[in-house]
Amino acid sequence: MRLPRGTKLAIRQALSNKCNPAEMKHILTRTQALYNTFIREAPAPGGMNILRPQYYGGLSVFALYEAMDRRVENGILQEALWSMLLGGGNIRKRKPIRLRFSGTWLQRLAYAILRKYAAFANKRVDSGRWKNTWRFAVNPKGHKNGISMPLMNCPVAAFAKRHGYEHLMPLFCGSDFKVAERYGLRLVRAHTEAKGFPDCDFWYLTENDAER
Repeated sequence: MRLPRGTKLAIRQALSNKCNPAEMKHILTRTQALYNTFIREAPAPGGMNILRPQYYGGLSVFALYEAMDRRVENGILQEALWSMLLGGGNIRKRKPIRLRFSGTWLQRLAYAILRKYAAFANKRVDSGRWKNTWRFAVNPKGHKNGISMPLMNCPVAAFAKRHGYEHLMPLFCGSDFKVAERYGLRLVRAHTEAKGFPDCDFWYLTENDAER
């Protein structure tokens, strides 16, 4: 299975001024081999899982870390994470969402879609059909504003724990905030699984949504 496009682009961009072509090729080849090893080890997260790309992208960043003998700078991993989460897009090119969710038809529509998907996904997780993947909750705290959809059973955090990558998880969790900023959103998060909590908060607010 090929490396995610975003990760491969990020590796080339981040290392272009640090490696010669031969070294770059070696790192990419080794990253690809390790990525394939990780995929064979870890169960697939479900064919219709909307977070499947993020899971495989996470494995690719761990593979890059190992390919560089765990001596890669955090900045390079951060760039790879941003690019992976955006499918190769530029984190610095803002595409702000200027709509207001609170009390609008957009919020009602978003929650209706999310509830249907959460029911669909959680049923498959609970039955064992979707192994090693997230469960979803839809606005469990009853926020009036924005959009809230916490995640549980993070497979990226579980993989990191098995392989001794726990110290990298703050980079993963921090990237969610940066990606939200790109779209003009504010991510409010009280806790994450990486910090020992049972779920990861995801509550997004636009510039026009008050925090309630």
